Amino acid sequence: MALGIYAKAQEASIQITGTIKDELNITVPGVSVTNLRSKKAVVTSPSGKFAIEASRGDTIVARFVGYKDYVTVIKTIIDLNITLQAAENSLNEVAIVGYGQQKKISVVGAQSTVKMEDLKLPVANLSASLAGRISGLVGVQRSGLPGADGADLWIRGISTFNGSGNNAGPLVVVDGVQGRDINSFDPEDISSFTILKDAAATAVYGVAGANGVIVIQTKKGIPGKPNLMFNYNQGITSFTKRPELADGVMYMLLRNEARLASGLDKDYTNNYINSTILGEDPNLYPNVNWMDALFANTASNRRANFSARGGSENATYYISGAYYDEESLLRTDALQSYDASTKFKRYNFTSNVSMNWTTTTKFELGIQGYISNTNYPGVSPNDAFSNVMQTNPVLYPTMYPGNFVPSVNSQGAQPNPYAQVTQTGYQNIFGNQVMSNARINQDLKFFLPGLSANVLYSFDVFNTNTIKRTRNRSGYLINRGTPYNDDGTINLNLISEGSDNLNYDKSNDGNRQFYFEGSLNYDRDISEKSHLTALLLYNQREQIYPFADNLTNSLPYRNQGIAGRATYSYADKYFGEVNFGYNGSENFAPGKKYGFFPSFGVGWVVSNEQFFEPVKDVINFFKLRYSNGLVGDGGNAGRRFGYLTLVNTSGDNSYTFGNGSNNQGYDGTFISSYGTDVQWAESHKQDLGIEFQAFKSKLNLTVDLFNEKRSGVFLQRESLPSIVGLSSNPYGNLGIIENKGIDATLEFNPTRLSDNISLSMRGTFTYNRDKVLENDQPTQPYAYMERRGVNYLSRFGYIADGLFANQDEINNSPSQAALGSVRPGDIKYRDLNGDNKIDANDVTRIGNGDVPTTTYGFGFNLTYKNFYIGAFFQGVSGADRLLNGDGIIPFNNSTGAERSNLFAIAEDRWTVDNPNPDAFYPRLAYGNTANKNNSVASTFWVKDISFIRLKTVDLGYNLPKGTLKSIGMKNARIYLQGVNLWYWSPFKLWDPELNTSNGTAYPNIRTATIGLQANF
Repeated sequence: MALGIYAKAQEASIQITGTIKDELNITVPGVSVTNLRSKKAVVTSPSGKFAIEASRGDTIVARFVGYKDYVTVIKTIIDLNITLQAAENSLNEVAIVGYGQQKKISVVGAQSTVKMEDLKLPVANLSASLAGRISGLVGVQRSGLPGADGADLWIRGISTFNGSGNNAGPLVVVDGVQGRDINSFDPEDISSFTILKDAAATAVYGVAGANGVIVIQTKKGIPGKPNLMFNYNQGITSFTKRPELADGVMYMLLRNEARLASGLDKDYTNNYINSTILGEDPNLYPNVNWMDALFANTASNRRANFSARGGSENATYYISGAYYDEESLLRTDALQSYDASTKFKRYNFTSNVSMNWTTTTKFELGIQGYISNTNYPGVSPNDAFSNVMQTNPVLYPTMYPGNFVPSVNSQGAQPNPYAQVTQTGYQNIFGNQVMSNARINQDLKFFLPGLSANVLYSFDVFNTNTIKRTRNRSGYLINRGTPYNDDGTINLNLISEGSDNLNYDKSNDGNRQFYFEGSLNYDRDISEKSHLTALLLYNQREQIYPFADNLTNSLPYRNQGIAGRATYSYADKYFGEVNFGYNGSENFAPGKKYGFFPSFGVGWVVSNEQFFEPVKDVINFFKLRYSNGLVGDGGNAGRRFGYLTLVNTSGDNSYTFGNGSNNQGYDGTFISSYGTDVQWAESHKQDLGIEFQAFKSKLNLTVDLFNEKRSGVFLQRESLPSIVGLSSNPYGNLGIIENKGIDATLEFNPTRLSDNISLSMRGTFTYNRDKVLENDQPTQPYAYMERRGVNYLSRFGYIADGLFANQDEINNSPSQAALGSVRPGDIKYRDLNGDNKIDANDVTRIGNGDVPTTTYGFGFNLTYKNFYIGAFFQGVSGADRLLNGDGIIPFNNSTGAERSNLFAIAEDRWTVDNPNPDAFYPRLAYGNTANKNNSVASTFWVKDISFIRLKTVDLGYNLPKGTLKSIGMKNARIYLQGVNLWYWSPFKLWDPELNTSNGTAYPNIRTATIGLQANF
């Protein structure tokens, strides 16, 4: 009897009520709410409310055009708060904007997004996976060293002078908190990634927004049963390109050739060379490939992530833990009792909790962070790599028998690269960061419908400590007269005395940041077709560096300001927006601390006009937008508190008296730096954008034309002559630079080619060109020498007109005596001013610099049944590298010609027997003096470093639904992934992305991984 009553109670109908809103917390009228069991349906009222009869266990579905279906099962809650999520590429889709969100259709600012699935790569730093995937973002990966492979990023290229302003990099905002590190987060924990590019999008950030803004949102919880996700991949790494060095025989032959050409005797006899070829005695006649000695062929990395997501209608959560581990390809010595391997480990954690305290009050708490551990040899890998180019292959072996370190006494004991990475001890860097943010959102509709208040507080702390257990072992060189003792042991001479004991040293660094933000928001329909939003916000940020090296830098860095925005839309056709930021900094003089930066934007959805109806079946969406405004650039005027004049009282023989031959210095007080009344720099940005969707939104195109002019950039005066008598030139708001370009995104959204095949494609393109308009440099004697009117990173030097074929050509050409002696096979330079001599007055612009003017990417994703494959290509052009530094020009090292290694390409040089005018190298010479003419900066050494790279390849299989259902698994996939698999470039010596002019940087790596992802 009791069971029957219980069953009837279960079947009894109850009234389910609720309110339906969109992702912007705006109520949605006209939503169809259906009980799937009874087939009854109702529609939400103008205020988004509904009431429907249902029994416990019934399934309720809410449907509305442009949104994903919302499905819930009636259990204990009978008053539902439903949030509809916009369908992908629909006009209701929500876009991230500065300090908030808007419907995508209403956005008038320039911004770009990327799917987070495209950024989940087996790399340590998120920035390394961005280039080419987002229009408007320029990224270059400068190193592949584990833990230090982050890329340099610019939004729309360079728009300021390096070292001025807030640096040239963009502001990073994570979960509303400014100033966080983009590389501190695991990609699996990120829900959205957006870059803001123009004034309408960034003006609300005031002085922080001049270089563009990256806005990241981490994942939040969603109502429903716990969803558990596990993802693991294991990979093998290798170098994308390892520099190829000359072997010992080639080195000796070319060194002899260079010495003979310079009037010197040969260094290596034929017998010595033959003994090296035969490998008679590697201790006496070494032939070391230092790249092979230092690097293994492969290493490994691994990445894992576990997350839990779920919650109820009133409380949701997202919690995750991630692990990343990467080994380098540097070799270690198993004989040592310590760990000198180069490796990087990081453990990330994320916790985001949201709670509805009341029907009008929502609380969010986010805590993210990581701990990392980096291990390096006692000598930096990059320093050891640099010494490879100073250590020739026949100098000494990697080690002598008995574990003795080879060395030579040439301008001091020359470092042994192998010993540096295996015998010098180790250094361990431990880092940890905790980021926290608490937000309260209060709906004030009881006071004014559409009004809400928001308060955010954040505290971030970062610490790192380094322990160095290093040593400098004794160095030895074999006694060439008596190389071996009577007992057969090696006879070594002590070159430099050291110790086998490990020393101890430590260092600490870190910072902490406090951020507060409070805002009032208004969002309401003011008529049937008109919609108005408004924002008024106050924020402040304080950064403290407790381990600063001086009092000035230890003082807090503080910014505060207010921001405002108002938007208006009519009939989803016409949009207008005004923004402003008003910000202040402790760094400027009283009366100059604050700056005001306004902007406006307008938009017109042409496709919603009546006259557009005839073509809507083909072009279903067409939008024009324009923005114009000012954004601030803070900076430090070359130093903190640049308005203060600094007086030096330390003496240091500051004043000199005498007759020129018998001078005497005297201590005194003098001005070391002159204060100037500097203020904010201003960036005037304009943007014209077009958004286009065709064939039922299958084809999407967004194009932006932009123009930016930044004035008042902080520079140190250069036009003041030394006769003025200043100890140092003052700074001022002197620089003016402009930047123009275009960026675009083309998407072919997933389309079924047949019942089993689906295809999607995406491409991005970014081009920009900056131009220096004013740099306060003195006027040059010739227009072609001017540094104004060219891009900021322009290279200057001589124009090379090939190689001199013979002495007659030298005699009949302008004199190059000012650059050194000249012989056939040397570089010939162009006489630009026609005075029949080559000197400093013939220097002109010869290159763009190493930041590309064009960045592009394109890729596809193809699915067949449960299989999928995707590939993405990244490319750049308009960048070049000026080759210089030790090792790149044969026998021209700054520390002596005998300390020069050679690239294998040195065989391609001009010789009398092979006077190739297109040879990679001119004739060989020995020493700085003999190489003087050929080593000056010129177009001969400027190399195009454009490239196209197969950035990623993904191949996977989605297990059929129901597989392993017995263990609670909802779905899973097995995948193979490759990163940096292949590239093509006209530059062949090393990976063109590396930040090196002579190849002495840890190479970029390619990765091949296998992984498994499962959801429970």
